Amino acid sequence: MIDGKFRNRTTAGQALGKAFLARGDHFDLILGLARGGVPVAAPVAKALGLPLVPMVVRKIGLPGHRELALGALAEGGGLFWNSELVDRYGISERDLSILREKARKEVTSRVSMLRSGTPLPSLEGKAILIIDDGVATGATLFAAVLEVHRHNPSRVMLGLPVAPAEVALELKKEGIQSLILMIPRHFQAVGEWYEEFPEVSDGEVLITLRQCSPKNTL
Repeated sequence: MIDGKFRNRTTAGQALGKAFLARGDHFDLILGLARGGVPVAAPVAKALGLPLVPMVVRKIGLPGHRELALGALAEGGGLFWNSELVDRYGISERDLSILREKARKEVTSRVSMLRSGTPLPSLEGKAILIIDDGVATGATLFAAVLEVHRHNPSRVMLGLPVAPAEVALELKKEGIQSLILMIPRHFQAVGEWYEEFPEVSDGEVLITLRQCSPKNTL
């Protein structure tokens, strides 16, 4: 880390990997949230000797303010809405349906790109570790957790380099296990806690997955 920041997603993943090794947790599979979570998840998968699979979750932005997460949709249908924002902005059921359908098409397209359209491997009875590069509102993570729980895993845990205190508290209140390396007192965006935080392309995700050793990929 440099001045309290991660150098990049790879070094953040290396730090997470060391932290999980020190804990001695057992997992069967790592899901890296595509796209930014995959380059963080790759070093964790290498450290723990686990398979890594990209999982697609699409943030649903508030119309006119796309950076404000109204909710999120995970592949397979796991859907999370921020009910407080939905009520505050008076979003109708019809508009929610339109937003959900648009997100569904984008998720389907990305699954086709990253996994040739194949479904996630069986999660039933398995201990699943979900990795992302950080969290701001928690919408994408909540959607991912909702979807994974639909498959009856034995355990679900989150690994995050950084998260704001309010999200960390919400995860705890919801009974969602998580390992968060940094919980800054003042938090504006995930990218401020990285020296290098470029947008990750689908192509870079595919390269990262190919660079994982065969024993670490499905």
